[in-house]
Amino acid sequence: MKQKKTLQILLLVFAGLIVLYTGVNLYQKQQSSKEDSDQTMISDLKSLTSISYNNNGTTLSFIKQSGKWYYTKNKKYLEQAIFLADDQKVLREELKKRNLTAFVADGAVLPRESGVSDRPMRGAVPFASPESMRIEVELPHKGKVTGMGIPEGITVIVGGGYHGKSTLLKALEQGVYNHICGDGREYVVADNSGMKIRAEDGRNVLHTDISMFINHLPAGQDTTDFSSENASGSTSQAANLIEAAEAGAGLLLLDEDTSATNFMIRDKVMARLVSDEKEPITTLLRHIRGIYRTLGISFVIVVGSSGDYLSVADFVLQMDHYKVKDVTKEAKSICEECGIAGQYPENEITVPAFSRKLKPVKPGRRKIKSMGTDTVLIDREAIDVRYLEQLSENGQTTALAHMMSWILDNVKAEEDIQHIIERMYTIIEKRGMEAIIPASCSGGHPVLPRKQELYACLSRYRSAKIVR
Repeated sequence: MKQKKTLQILLLVFAGLIVLYTGVNLYQKQQSSKEDSDQTMISDLKSLTSISYNNNGTTLSFIKQSGKWYYTKNKKYLEQAIFLADDQKVLREELKKRNLTAFVADGAVLPRESGVSDRPMRGAVPFASPESMRIEVELPHKGKVTGMGIPEGITVIVGGGYHGKSTLLKALEQGVYNHICGDGREYVVADNSGMKIRAEDGRNVLHTDISMFINHLPAGQDTTDFSSENASGSTSQAANLIEAAEAGAGLLLLDEDTSATNFMIRDKVMARLVSDEKEPITTLLRHIRGIYRTLGISFVIVVGSSGDYLSVADFVLQMDHYKVKDVTKEAKSICEECGIAGQYPENEITVPAFSRKLKPVKPGRRKIKSMGTDTVLIDREAIDVRYLEQLSENGQTTALAHMMSWILDNVKAEEDIQHIIERMYTIIEKRGMEAIIPASCSGGHPVLPRKQELYACLSRYRSAKIVR
């Protein structure tokens, strides 16, 4: 009797398992055919660049981005994205051909909805280029596009407060990235190596040659090999500029509001009271023409009160009620009248030695994490990246954390920093981000940052064994 009951129970359990298996199978089939969202990631298609197929009468189109596959039900949206990417690629190529650092299309919407939103502001004044700087570009899909081309050299943006100076600079900062349809800045592009630099009180500086700007310090510190755990505004901005040049930046963006005054300018009255022999800081104003001539680095600078920058500018743009005017001729005339024209000649500079190296560190497991776009955590050390203003999404800091860990794991002997970073990006280009960042990584979806931000993150890592 007991055996019969046991057999019945086993049969019931077996039948239950069959029903459960069948149910799970059916559910999985339903889920695989269900189109829950407009984008679904597919990881296993590696040899193709685009594909489409018919699924129960619905044509699905696919596109490959950053080594991953995505599909969309909206073919028109997909075409818009592809065509826009094609146009932006051509537009960036035109910058190089025409010796431009940036392009801002007519009709672009530059202001954002708010300080915490990246959406275009409703009712904003659309951008209109000054006639003297208007150029026309033929794009493969958009056709003819007109806008302001900013040539290589030194461009100064002036204007009253709240008239749009910083808004234009911010658009150029973000112009290193391509923008999506509906952003308002789809055809606003800048040299993709461009770096926004600023003062950064308290930042860590490791073995950087800032002697171009800082010399004969009272304590006798060697500024050709300068380190500090608590840099001042001027020394931090000098280090930021030199490190940006080391990272290959071809364009530097500065705003007077976020710069150290004594790094930017020193007027004649102060120069009479404190002679050059007693002042360790040589201002950017004195070297800016030489930096452009010797290193080929262009500048776009927003100024509101440092009028001497007009004397070194190739182009002067005035923002007036959110509209741009080319006031270069007027600015040059005023400089002549005030006797400041030509007071800062274009002399060659001594190029800093970009020879920093990284020594191996003790191997071992590391805890890595990122917090928004402000912080990268390696073990217990927080790397402050909040002033790298061109980091635009959390995925970039997620990637930075893993890339920093890869660098620390893969430097086996003393190695040039430029070589390490080039080696890493070559691996990523050939094998994808999965070669550096595990597919199972936590902390969100990683997004590849630019080399410039990786250089900057490594330079701010206090535990890095950087030497000369």
